[in-house]
Amino acid sequence: MRVSDTQFSQLMLTSLSKNNQGLGEVLAQMSTGQRLLKLSDNPIDSINLLNLERENSAINQYQDNINNVKTALSSQEVHLMAASDTLKDMRDTLLLASNGAISDADRESYANKLVSLRDALISSFNVQDEEGNYLFSGTQSDVPAITPQPAGGYIFEGNSDKRVVTVAKGVTMEANFASQEMLDLGGNNILNQIDAAITELQAPTANLNNTLQATLNTLDITHDNVLAAVTDIGGRHNNLDLMETSHGDNKLFVEAVTNDLEALDYGEASVRLNNYMAALQATQASYMKINDLSLFNRL
Repeated sequence: MRVSDTQFSQLMLTSLSKNNQGLGEVLAQMSTGQRLLKLSDNPIDSINLLNLERENSAINQYQDNINNVKTALSSQEVHLMAASDTLKDMRDTLLLASNGAISDADRESYANKLVSLRDALISSFNVQDEEGNYLFSGTQSDVPAITPQPAGGYIFEGNSDKRVVTVAKGVTMEANFASQEMLDLGGNNILNQIDAAITELQAPTANLNNTLQATLNTLDITHDNVLAAVTDIGGRHNNLDLMETSHGDNKLFVEAVTNDLEALDYGEASVRLNNYMAALQATQASYMKINDLSLFNRL
């Protein structure tokens, strides 16, 4: 079958266009280092890459959440350890004050020390982070955990609710401890008890020994609560470390699979580049030669 000049020209132009397009795609791939430049290049692999991108984004968020929780827990641990040391000093002072052989001046001195330790304990639980949030006020972090009242006594503000953070798919972690759960013992608390002991030491009555003993009992329960919170923080840190390691491993896997799907094989791309360039040159040469022959025949 004879091919007309018009048909031949159309075939040549189609071949040139196809090879130019292929050459452009290879050059774009080599400039970006990516095999897939658009969804239509490979729909299945492109969808898999989108899923991997979402997975990687979720892992990044989990890692950020873990770091934030660890920072919050570490900060609380520091202040709880300070509170623990204060409670130890309180206990030692109460034991010394319980000695019936001491003088009124000694009792006054111990009372003054207990005032200082009480204020230090309040400060430990009213601590704020860099953004001004109260660490031990539950989810109402804009108010102090403990507010002394002018007429005596204390109000535990905030709440005992937990700030729950997602640290893995389907896994959450509580990021805070509340003063109420450690200090408020069914309506009684160590602060009121310490104030009662201070009052007795400043003006002793027949209830002095009973008051000091009751204060020691409340203090021991409170200290146990604080130490339990510190132990709990250690356990949470261990769990977070395990999850952090798991996320790191998953991230490496996702990145490896992503690289396999999207990374360009430069050796294979170079072969395609050479093939397209050779095809273009051959097509152009053929087109020019046929055109020259066609012109000669016309003459």
